Amino acid sequence: MKKYFFLLLCGVSFGAFAQNVAVPGSVKRAMDQIDTTTIRNHIAYLADDKLKGRKPGTEGYQLAVDYVINEFKKMGVAPGGDPGQYTQKLILRNTVVDNSQSKAFLSDQDGNIDSLVFGRDFLPYANPMAAQAKGEGKLVFVGYGVDIPGFYSDYENIDVKGKVVVMVAGVPDGIPASTLVSHFNSPGNKLNTAYEKGAFGAMLVYPMNSFPNPNPVIQSNVAVNPEMTVAYGRGFNGNLNFALTSNRSFLNRLFLNSGKSLQETLESIKSRKNASFEFPFSLTASYTNTFTEFESDNVIGLIPGSDPKLKSEYVVHSAHLDHVGIGRVENGDSIYNGAHDNASGVASLLEIARIYAKGNAKPKRSILIVMVTAEEMGLVGSAYFASNPTVPKSSIVGNVNTDMPTLIAPLLSVVPLGAEHSNIMGNVKFAADYLGLEIEDDPEPEQNRFVRSDQYSFVTNGIPALHIKYGNKTNIPGFDLDAFIKEWRAKYYHRAADGMDGIFDFAAAKTYVQLNFLISYSIAQSPNRPEWNPGDLFGIGDN
Repeated sequence: MKKYFFLLLCGVSFGAFAQNVAVPGSVKRAMDQIDTTTIRNHIAYLADDKLKGRKPGTEGYQLAVDYVINEFKKMGVAPGGDPGQYTQKLILRNTVVDNSQSKAFLSDQDGNIDSLVFGRDFLPYANPMAAQAKGEGKLVFVGYGVDIPGFYSDYENIDVKGKVVVMVAGVPDGIPASTLVSHFNSPGNKLNTAYEKGAFGAMLVYPMNSFPNPNPVIQSNVAVNPEMTVAYGRGFNGNLNFALTSNRSFLNRLFLNSGKSLQETLESIKSRKNASFEFPFSLTASYTNTFTEFESDNVIGLIPGSDPKLKSEYVVHSAHLDHVGIGRVENGDSIYNGAHDNASGVASLLEIARIYAKGNAKPKRSILIVMVTAEEMGLVGSAYFASNPTVPKSSIVGNVNTDMPTLIAPLLSVVPLGAEHSNIMGNVKFAADYLGLEIEDDPEPEQNRFVRSDQYSFVTNGIPALHIKYGNKTNIPGFDLDAFIKEWRAKYYHRAADGMDGIFDFAAAKTYVQLNFLISYSIAQSPNRPEWNPGDLFGIGDN
C-alpha cells in the first residue's frame, strides 16, 4: 500500500503545464461546432425508460454499453479495452450479510461476557473476501484512525497488531483542504490504514448519530470478484478479518469502565492530541456473508497520439455509465433514469471523443475515453481500471473525470476538485482563462464529493486527476445559485425525477465539454507530463 504524507497547501505550483500550447484553428472550429442537439440525443437515449436505470448486470446497462460502442465505431475511435475489444470485463461480486448469523460480544479480564445486539449495538460490513468473517482481539481506541506523518497520527505509541481497533468517524481540526478532509474521513481509508498497521479487525463508531446505514435489513457490498486477493472498491475490501460499525451509545458503554472520559477524549483528538489507549475488553465477532456474481463492463475507446514518443503516454477521460436502476415508486415512477447522473457526463465524453476523432485535434499523447461501471456501487469499475488499466499503468499521465455536470444554469465558474494537488491546476487555469470562466474553491466541502466520484480511484493509484464541478457564479442579480442547486439536488439526485423532462441548460453543456476537452488537450500537448506538487500526500509512494 502507498505510504501517505501530509501536504501543507501553502503554495500550489502550476509548473510548466502548457505555456507553449496553442489552440489551432482546426481545433477551435471543432470546439465551436460542438452540437448541443447531439448531446441532448445522447442523454435522451441513455436516460430512456427502456434502459431501466442502467444498473450493472442488467439488460438496460448492456444497452448503454452497446450504445457507447456503436458511437465509438461511428466516430472511428479505436478499441481500448481488453485485447481487440471496446470492453474491459469485470466479474462483480455482491456480498450480503446474513443477519441471523451475526454475533458479537465483549469479554473483560475476569471472563465476564456482554452480548451485543445486532442492529442496536453493531452492524457488520459485508466482507467480500470471506464467507465467514470472524475473530477475537483486544480492543484498542485509536481516535479517528488516521495516520498523517508530519502532522498527526492516532497510531503513535500504540501497538494494534492482532487487535481490534475502535475509531470514530471524522477528522481532527486543521486539515487545510476539503479533498484531504474527505480522504481521511473516508471509511475505506480508515479501514485500510488499520489493516496497514496490523489490526485484526475494526469497529467504526459514529459518535454524533446512529449508523450510516440505519436499515439493518440489508448490509451489502459490491466489489470485483477477489480472485487476485484484492476486492476493488472505495469501501471495505475484506483485508481485515472483520469490520463493524456502531454508535454513540456503544461508545459510552465502552468508556464507562475504561477510566477515561469520553468527552475529554473526543475533545483531545479533535485538537490533534493523541489519546489512543487499550480498553480492558476483548471483542469477538462472527457473521456470514453470501455471494452472488454477475458480469459488467468498462467501455474504453482509444484515440492514438501523433507524437512518435509521447503517443505511448495516455490522458484518461472518465465518466460512469451506470446508474441505480429501479427503486421505490415516486409519483408513479420507479425507474431512476439518471439523466444528469450520469447520462450527461457520458454524453459530454462522447462529444469530446468526437472532437478528437473528427476535429483534427491530433493530440501528441494518446487519449483514452473510459466509461466505467459500478460507480454507484462504490467506484468499483474505476477502482479496477485505475489498478489494472488496459495500458501500462505508468504510462497514464492524468485523469479528467466527468460526473453529473449539473447542467441547469449558465456555466460561469467551476470547481476543479483534486487539481490543487498537482500542476494540472495549470491546465485548468489555461482552459478556464480561454473560455472566460472563474475558478472557485469547493462551495460544499461537507458533501465529501472528492471521494465520491471516479477521479478518487486514479488519485489513490498515484495518478494526478481532477473532477470539474459547477461553481456558484451567476449573472442574475440577487439570484442565489447555491440555494437553487441545493433545492434542485434534493428533488433530482438519485430520484425518479432525474429524467429528460427535468432542467437542462445545453449552452452550459457546450461550455462544459469545451472546458474538459481543453484540459486534456493541454495535457496531451505539453512536453512534460503532469507532476504532483512537492510533498503531496497522493504523489508519494509506489504507484
